[in-house]
Amino acid sequence: MHPLISQLPSRIFYNSLLLDGPDMAEKTKQPWHSHEKLGIYRFFNVSRGQEEPAPNHSLKNVTEAQVAVSLFARLRQDFLSIDLDFRVGVVSMYSGQIAELRRAFQRRFGNNIVELVDFHTVDGFQGQEKDVIILSCVRAGPGVSTVGFVAGVEFRHFSEHPI
Repeated sequence: MHPLISQLPSRIFYNSLLLDGPDMAEKTKQPWHSHEKLGIYRFFNVSRGQEEPAPNHSLKNVTEAQVAVSLFARLRQDFLSIDLDFRVGVVSMYSGQIAELRRAFQRRFGNNIVELVDFHTVDGFQGQEKDVIILSCVRAGPGVSTVGFVAGVEFRHFSEHPI
């Protein structure tokens, strides 16, 4: 894991005691890290997105799923020489969003995309590693000021790092 990414879990869950191995920035370096729109990690506020009910008491956000598709398309377009098969994971806290993401990716890239990109809930993804993770938080709309599972997390610590 790149050190700029490991800082978040280290600070929040391990009292800043989680340490990176030697030369992890160089060992984990990828061509898209220097891309102005992609970088090592980015947070995108999908301001037009709206959460809505999905089957099985879940949630989905169609607009956010479309943004995830666009991000993946941009990655493929800007890095044509890189084989991204099996290197990308699409993750959400909601099974309804995972279903929506699969449908959106299949509409854009064909049915076999689900064999090349891993789509899982956070629980289902545990223990896996990918070079690229697209995380869809889903929660949006008027009056939503937190993402439920991270409601108490303080993110201001990361304002010192370009994202």
